[in-house]
Amino acid sequence: MSKVSPPVLKGVFPRKRLFGLLDRMRKQPVIWISGPPGCGKTTLIASYLHARKTPSLWYQMDAGDSDPATFFFYLGQAAKRASPRFRKPLPLLTPEYLQGISTFTLRYFENLYDRLKIPSTLVLDNYHEVPSDSPLHEIILNGLSRIPEGINLILVSRSEPPPSLIRLRINHQMEMLRWEDLRLTPEESAGIIRLRAQKKQTKESVSLLHKASDGWAAGLVMMLESVERKVIEPKALGRFTPDEIVGYFGNELFNKTDAKTQEFFLRTAFLPRMTVKMAEDLTGLPSARRLLDSLSRSHYFTEKRFGEEPIYQYHPLFRDFLLSRAKETFSQEDQSILLHRAAILLEQSGQVEEAIPLLRDAGHWDGLVELIRKHGPLMLEQGRHRFLSTTATHLI
Repeated sequence: MSKVSPPVLKGVFPRKRLFGLLDRMRKQPVIWISGPPGCGKTTLIASYLHARKTPSLWYQMDAGDSDPATFFFYLGQAAKRASPRFRKPLPLLTPEYLQGISTFTLRYFENLYDRLKIPSTLVLDNYHEVPSDSPLHEIILNGLSRIPEGINLILVSRSEPPPSLIRLRINHQMEMLRWEDLRLTPEESAGIIRLRAQKKQTKESVSLLHKASDGWAAGLVMMLESVERKVIEPKALGRFTPDEIVGYFGNELFNKTDAKTQEFFLRTAFLPRMTVKMAEDLTGLPSARRLLDSLSRSHYFTEKRFGEEPIYQYHPLFRDFLLSRAKETFSQEDQSILLHRAAILLEQSGQVEEAIPLLRDAGHWDGLVELIRKHGPLMLEQGRHRFLSTTATHLI
């Protein structure tokens, strides 16, 4: 399950400058890391924990976590993965606990911390996916009140902390690593270029690439590939903004592929996360594994995570680009069919929360009702009634 799996690391440049900074920051229980998409937040934390050989519990947030019961359910799955020696699962937030959710939260996190080795790190990735008005922020705050020495919580987000968590900063319980810290230095850009370049780049080219990418890791990688393929001269790179970089290089990648591969991209963009089998089923392309592995190995718009089987997801900016192209390419009827088929594949893989918005966008109300009938009873047992009621409002 990709929600509870850390990213796979291959060919990652170790950012020792930030490793040292994180070492000092871990004296506080909480570290907040914020920056734009593609600046290397997730890769930094995964590579740091790997380098320090620190046990970790990894959790990838999404909008469904705004429902506390859903959050506790999947956090329990993450705990099971991180500490398999504990056979008894963490409790579910069922209705009888709702009146005393504060007490439930304290006991839950105490139980969770007891399962983790010292030292350990709990990572909540993509925290920006949780709406600002979600009660989850207060739940996290309550859970932190019992965090023991030797355990750190790292929250990774595109935005600044919500007001409920800012008080941790005021009380000297939280350190912050911001975009200005995450920007690549000239030395780091040079290191990444040395690691990834197929041929040696001149000092002038390295300097131009660093200046044009403005410390943005994803931009640097995309520009380097373009220069090596002689698509564009290094001196011409400075005129691009980050959005234009993604659009330009997204088009470069997309337009340089054959028609079958282009259709593969456009169809799989409807899947927020996918296994090879899901990609093959949605596209009919038997070479899905080779294509996805090639993209993930080069860190080119595609991230690979290990669960029971490898799970892939596109970089959010690239996925937005592909969805935009898909809307221009496919008719409304074809889009509806693709959304419906993608929703079925997500449901079959256990990603029910991700399937629901696809059925809604497809206007497939019968399918949405059937999904609720099928999975609703189990979700109610898990205490996830809020998620169900929110879904049901779209049917009224």
